[in-house]
Amino acid sequence: MPFSVFYSMTLAAALTTWSPGPNNILLLSNASKYGLKKNLKFMSGIWTGSFSLMVLCGMCSSALTSILPGIRPVMTCIGAAYLLYLSYATWRRLPPGDQADTKEPTYKMGVFLQLINVKIIIYGLTMFSSFILPYERRPLILLFYAFYLMVMGALGNIIWAFAGNILKRAYEKHYKGMNTCMALLLVWCALRVLGLL
Repeated sequence: MPFSVFYSMTLAAALTTWSPGPNNILLLSNASKYGLKKNLKFMSGIWTGSFSLMVLCGMCSSALTSILPGIRPVMTCIGAAYLLYLSYATWRRLPPGDQADTKEPTYKMGVFLQLINVKIIIYGLTMFSSFILPYERRPLILLFYAFYLMVMGALGNIIWAFAGNILKRAYEKHYKGMNTCMALLLVWCALRVLGLL
């Protein structure tokens, strides 16, 4: 994979997984309620579920492009369209409200939340079909990229969990500017995927 593609993939992965989403908002809320230590089991569950999904997304994308070789341009367009949709959703996102959940987070909750997280499923399919599979098909390398994509998400989880109320207050105060910057960067990634930049 050329470095420019790896860079674009990393930027798209960071913007997708580090932006406010179900996992990150829940981690932020739980960290402010229960502390970081009690959130570690929940984060471990998220990471287990995320890695499992990335492996499945890599296998499914690879199998689909092997069975239907002409599907790659279609998958690339779908991936770029998803990035554009995510850009719009990010731009329109409002700051999170206070969560009323009182149940302490568990490992099983983290795995389950990740396995039903449509954003992460589409993220995995987009990363593999748009960035990885055009350049790489070896199983061990695909496993490495599945782990890499999970680590990118894990870094976002850690940032949100550590930040707790500090990041929550900053995001609530400057959410329009932060959302606009993330949205424009996602548009740039979509244009790169399509080969327009």
